[in-house]
Amino acid sequence: MPLETANVVVLGTGYGAATDASGYFAIENLFAGEYELEARFLGYRSENRRGVIVHKDFVTTVNFRLQPVVLTFDEVLVEARKEARTSAFQEIVSREEIKNSGAVSVGEILVHVPGVDIIDEGGGSGRKRVSIRGSNSNQVLVLLDGVPLNDPLVGDVDLSQISLSTVEEIRISKGGNSSSYGSGALGGVVEIISKKNSVDEIRVQGRLGDYGAFGIQPSISGSAKNFSYYFNFEHLREEGNYRYSYHRLDGTAVQEDRLNADFASQNYFGKITLDLHRHALLLQANVYRSERGLPGLVFAWSPYATAETQRRILIGRYSINHRNGKSHVQFSRHLNQTEFLNDPPPDAPLRFRSVPAYHTKYQILSHRIGIESTHKIKNKHLISLQTDLQFDNLRDKNLLNETLGPIKKTYNRNASFIVRNEWNLPGPAFVPNLIVNHALRFDTFSITNSQVSRRENQLSPRVGVLLSHNQGWILNLRANWGRSFRIPTFADLFYQDFRISGNPNLQPEESRDFDSGLQVGWPFLGWLELSGVYFRHNVENLIVWQLGSFATWQPFNTDALLEGVEIGSFWRLWDGRIEFTASHVFLNALDKSGQATTHNKTLPYRPEHTTKIGLQLHLGGLFINYKKRIIGKRFVTPANTVSLPAYRVNDLSILLRKEFNKLKLSLKVSILNLLNEEYEIVERAPLPGRHWRVGIEMAY
Repeated sequence: MPLETANVVVLGTGYGAATDASGYFAIENLFAGEYELEARFLGYRSENRRGVIVHKDFVTTVNFRLQPVVLTFDEVLVEARKEARTSAFQEIVSREEIKNSGAVSVGEILVHVPGVDIIDEGGGSGRKRVSIRGSNSNQVLVLLDGVPLNDPLVGDVDLSQISLSTVEEIRISKGGNSSSYGSGALGGVVEIISKKNSVDEIRVQGRLGDYGAFGIQPSISGSAKNFSYYFNFEHLREEGNYRYSYHRLDGTAVQEDRLNADFASQNYFGKITLDLHRHALLLQANVYRSERGLPGLVFAWSPYATAETQRRILIGRYSINHRNGKSHVQFSRHLNQTEFLNDPPPDAPLRFRSVPAYHTKYQILSHRIGIESTHKIKNKHLISLQTDLQFDNLRDKNLLNETLGPIKKTYNRNASFIVRNEWNLPGPAFVPNLIVNHALRFDTFSITNSQVSRRENQLSPRVGVLLSHNQGWILNLRANWGRSFRIPTFADLFYQDFRISGNPNLQPEESRDFDSGLQVGWPFLGWLELSGVYFRHNVENLIVWQLGSFATWQPFNTDALLEGVEIGSFWRLWDGRIEFTASHVFLNALDKSGQATTHNKTLPYRPEHTTKIGLQLHLGGLFINYKKRIIGKRFVTPANTVSLPAYRVNDLSILLRKEFNKLKLSLKVSILNLLNEEYEIVERAPLPGRHWRVGIEMAY
């Protein structure tokens, strides 16, 4: 019989947890290394576990059986929450890393993750899109608690509009993963997990910074018996008028303030949970609003352009734990609406009238229901069956002349069925644990526009192998093969405007994926880990927009190869007071179109070399976090005739924590772009120089 509220502590640290009604506990944010755990409860004899090894990005399971001191009861089982081991290459950004980073949005925290690039279009109001291993941004699926955030109109996500204030952790899966997630997971998956705070707490955060940055974020959480709740509000704003420089066509250097780069947002979030032992109910709501300027590119300035976005997400989830597994049903409703306006006055300077006036609005309403059931068979197989149904409805309008928009009414119906199995087998002596992951997913799509209707069926297999040794030292060998795909977006298929024309005959993007890697770790002046990964993605029917006949931009299908090597290291020293991380990615992203001017040329905006370095110091309540990224030269044009130079960016964050009885205080100072580097990630979209932020947090 499980025992509720038993205390499990990591001796010699401040970490610990209490068991829930099912006898489970979870202790997060421990560094890799060896620990001693103790479980205790009034009326029972305490029990210790020595030599518990914790590895980076792995879950360690520890079972306790507590014996009563006087009375005789059934023995108590205390077990860590078990998660499936996987052969996939993943990175996990924990809540502790988020709090220590100084980042405000998901885009800012992911920029330091190895193998991940953020395509930043400039400042607080600029879009921040994600690329994994050289993928396009619309080839990375972004999920918020299982709900896809990718816009069916263009296929990508603006990560600057996803606040970190409600995020518990972020999981990044690298490489194609359509076998589990379907269309859009051709390059990888970013899973955002929202907070599940059940501690009775009131928390207030505030921040100030350069360029008129301001933020306030109050939250409240608590629990009563089987009921828990969490509510959060965040308001952010920034003027974004940073200084930048450029050269006129005659070579003259000019310095100006960035105009129309202001940004303001309001984020409302609430979650309530009812846990009835075997059964659990969850209701979650998120409302997000933002207003931002669209400053445009150098020589194509648009200081009068704005965008207003609204996002509303409602999630309902029912879960049940049964004897050999668990099942759940989840329903979600996602409304995404954006209105774009550019209305320059008649007397505006000529250089601010190069972008024509426009006023458009689009709305996408998505409904999704998913059912998943997981069963464990004889401790060898963990089988998951899942089915999903999703309905997308797009409406757009040209408000400038009160007509239908460039796409018009469009509908998408997607049904899928997935079978996954984790097969545990005995391995050879030096790597005794062998896990085989295999999955198969079938998707069917029905896409309907006022002029065109089409159907697509896709089959996505995947096989992965993990060989591991996890006692005292670690050795992990991984290899994966699979097939992934991406259905063309609504804009790819149906967009019709002046000199812009979609292509309803486009084929879906398809990729054959392979990656293999090695990870080793051992106690060396603390704990040292080294890793290396080779990856290869053969992409067929890659969708690219090019200038076609009659000077019209159109999308076409072509082929590409994304191949590379990622190496990394992690070193924890001085009982966890010092952490050092370093990674380097070599990427060979080649055009395979067969065209004379572009074949075997590097795909635009893919750096061949990327290095990321991190150093963290933990000195009592003082945390110092230094990050550096070195990005190589990137070509801008498909023929590789124009390029952007390499750049180096340094960020520094200092966090000080103090406790006064029940009051917890945190002071955070961040200096971004410490050495004031002038650089661009997107051509003619200059980024801010050195700037600072100061934040304070109080919790009671």
